Amino acid sequence: MELNDFLKIGEVNEVQGKTVKAGIYSDKNTEYLNYNGMVIKNVGIGSFVLIRKGFNNIIGKVEGENIKEIREKDEEYAKKGTKIQRNILISILGGLNGEKFIHGLTELPLIGNYVYILEELVIAKIFSFNSPTETICLGKIIGYDDYPFKIGVQEIVCSHIGIFGNTGSGKSNTLAALYRQIIDKYKDNEKFRKNSKFIILDFNGEYGNVFFDADKYTLSTKQIFGNNNLTGEIGKYTIQEEDIHSQDFWAIILEATEKTQKPFINRAIRLFKKICEERDFFSLDNLCELIIKTQAKYNELKFMIGDIFKAFKLEEEFSKFDNIYNYHGQGKYFYKSTPSTVVDANDIKEDLFNAVDFKANNVYGLPHFEKFEFALKYRYWLDISRNYITKEHIAPLISRANTRCDELSKVFKILPKTDYLREYKKQKNIEVLSLMNLNLAMKKIVPMLICKIKYSEKKETKKTVLDSTLHFIIDEAHNILSEMSTRESEEWKDYRLESFEEIIKEGRKFGVFLTIASQRPSDISDTIISQLHNYFIHRLVNEEDIQKIRRTVAFADKASNEMIPILPAGGCLVSGLATNFPVLVRIDMLPEGRRPKSENVDIQKVWI
Repeated sequence: MELNDFLKIGEVNEVQGKTVKAGIYSDKNTEYLNYNGMVIKNVGIGSFVLIRKGFNNIIGKVEGENIKEIREKDEEYAKKGTKIQRNILISILGGLNGEKFIHGLTELPLIGNYVYILEELVIAKIFSFNSPTETICLGKIIGYDDYPFKIGVQEIVCSHIGIFGNTGSGKSNTLAALYRQIIDKYKDNEKFRKNSKFIILDFNGEYGNVFFDADKYTLSTKQIFGNNNLTGEIGKYTIQEEDIHSQDFWAIILEATEKTQKPFINRAIRLFKKICEERDFFSLDNLCELIIKTQAKYNELKFMIGDIFKAFKLEEEFSKFDNIYNYHGQGKYFYKSTPSTVVDANDIKEDLFNAVDFKANNVYGLPHFEKFEFALKYRYWLDISRNYITKEHIAPLISRANTRCDELSKVFKILPKTDYLREYKKQKNIEVLSLMNLNLAMKKIVPMLICKIKYSEKKETKKTVLDSTLHFIIDEAHNILSEMSTRESEEWKDYRLESFEEIIKEGRKFGVFLTIASQRPSDISDTIISQLHNYFIHRLVNEEDIQKIRRTVAFADKASNEMIPILPAGGCLVSGLATNFPVLVRIDMLPEGRRPKSENVDIQKVWI
């Protein structure tokens, strides 16, 4: 490789391991140089240089500068004076092997080796990242404003990605630009539409404009939405019937504890399956006998038993029973007119239900979530009658089920497997789920459920050769990946984090990849951040966040880390397996109307 002497800017004068110091010629200390009629930028911190050692070309990055005074010797008739030499500190990154950049320390320079400014052709070899696949362009490299930042599709798509930055730093635009570029590149390919799935979990409703070609869901616990013909948004997310027969599904929703509540949920699920299969095992005799068996706890169970009778459409009859029969609380028994007249199951049945047309179909025809709530309460009643459980252990679970089953019915649509598969084929391969209208508890539960369900489906359909990919893209990821939450039990928090840690540890084997974006990386599990393959780090000013990045991101060097608090809006440090070394990049802004809805309020327009 021939080097032009004009681009020679100095000589190596010190070598300490991979850190090299070079003295710069006095005529090469200007900010810009005129080279063959072109103005080129001179080296500075963050610039790349080439050091020629024999026939070897070593590539380094400038990480610092200093000056050294060279004093002339005192002589009798000589004028005293000083000279100043500019030195640059260079960190060795790798070398050029023919036309290819090789990352890593293969050669160290010798003192006296010449240092050169890199020509654009050589810069291209360094920043090409030697990707054997297609590339996408995300912006410009800071310090080389005219040079585009390209990254290999294979290296970035088949990886777990972290995008971190304070509010207003450009984090949302980076996430949107990255996936918009990938989708635009392949959207016309039939195999791409068939063999990829992108699920964007949008906590603040920002990405509907960006992914205009997606199926858009507006999930809400406030009211039930139908399909909105004006916006094309869908009110409920479709899952299959088999999903709600899973212990994990209900353990997530009801925040069940491992040793007491999960075994109870398993028994309730077995009952739930029987009800779904419409096995005829309910009778008035059973209900009346259970009332008598649990009469010692009647006051505690009264409202729940009333819900069970209501499911059979016998709420009026149960109300009559509650009015006709008196309960002797101290003696723990029912009586009709006087305390001496104790009643049994036959008395209740003869007085109240002989003329009733009892139909178990009233329960079989309930919507799925109401049906499970019924199964849970009926199982609780049965287990209390047999002394299988302690009320204090299970009652909080029943209390949570009262509200969450109702909320889930507003969020999910349940279909049998054949109908689900038929609908799945009609769906687009990009889904944007707006979680803005979910309440606080469901904002944690719903994303976790969807990721768990889709991950399980992907594992089950894996063939010998991976032939499809699934991508979870989670904005404001600290909402569901936080270690700092105090509103939940430690056990359930561990379960929540372990579910996502499994995806990030094992998902790659099944073609499942996770992208997280967050303002507070210090809140997120160390395991999750350390398992990411590629990082886009925008401005972070909180010391805890910066320390978390330094501690867990092995790819970033000291000089790069020091740039994090002073990055401009839109600027970020890109580091990871998709790049040969950390690179400072200014990400291109998406066109107006296709950006995430995360801009600041324009005070001039709003106030004046």
